[in-house]
Amino acid sequence: MNENPARRDIPAVVFFDVDGTLIWHDPAANAAQNVANARPSEGVARAFARLRERGHLTFICTGRPCDLVSDDLLALEPTGLVTSAGACVTMGGETVYEKVIDPELLERTVRWLTSAGAEVLFEGSSCLAALMPNGGVYTDIPGAVTVRSWDELRGSTDLRFSKFSYTSETFPVIATMPDDLRREYGFYDLGLGAGETGMKGVDKAYGVRRVLDRLGRGTERTFAFGDSENDLPMLDAVETAVAMGNAMEVVKQRADYVTDPVADDGVVSGLAHFGLI
Repeated sequence: MNENPARRDIPAVVFFDVDGTLIWHDPAANAAQNVANARPSEGVARAFARLRERGHLTFICTGRPCDLVSDDLLALEPTGLVTSAGACVTMGGETVYEKVIDPELLERTVRWLTSAGAEVLFEGSSCLAALMPNGGVYTDIPGAVTVRSWDELRGSTDLRFSKFSYTSETFPVIATMPDDLRREYGFYDLGLGAGETGMKGVDKAYGVRRVLDRLGRGTERTFAFGDSENDLPMLDAVETAVAMGNAMEVVKQRADYVTDPVADDGVVSGLAHFGLI
């Protein structure tokens, strides 16, 4: 499908999820291995180059903190990054916006997670900290600090965290979170054997709005590509929502268009469908 000729002189702003969208993951590998080995295909790299040539603006929009956006993703030369599931926006190599969990809320959350025996990874732009109340040392992501209590977290980090993530094995524990905490957060199944929890109202749509405000743009000629639950806010925040062929069913139902699966370079075929490359 070609664009309306009357709108072709307006640069598009395109937001891309990473895992399951820009990058295919080996289902046999664990989440940390997939993060460490995140690499877009040559087709995706060529598509990003073509988008730049045509003057379009590209943003990688991911639940990962800035420090876990791989060099291979940065090599795509996006216009900017929306990281930490919408809590942080980076443009031109500069962090232009960042929102972190209030320290009092963070303390209440950590104390409850510790009492419940929940193992989670707290993620911030400058630090990763694995809460391991049951013992053991977190080794999946190099550089992450292992802590077992609020006091250890407070003593080992700057407490500037935007979200926390966990494996699907922790879902049942997270589901028992008391209401006074639950109402402060949004919860997402990432569809990759992992889940994440961030501040209520701070999601990928929040990051998209920060970007568009900074660009002085509305939603005209904005596109987003995604595959999992935490992409739903992002898809709702743009004019045209594109679901990957491998997307969760709820994502496909909310999309304006369903492209090919990530394993078949669905981002490339989706961009071509809308005449952007």
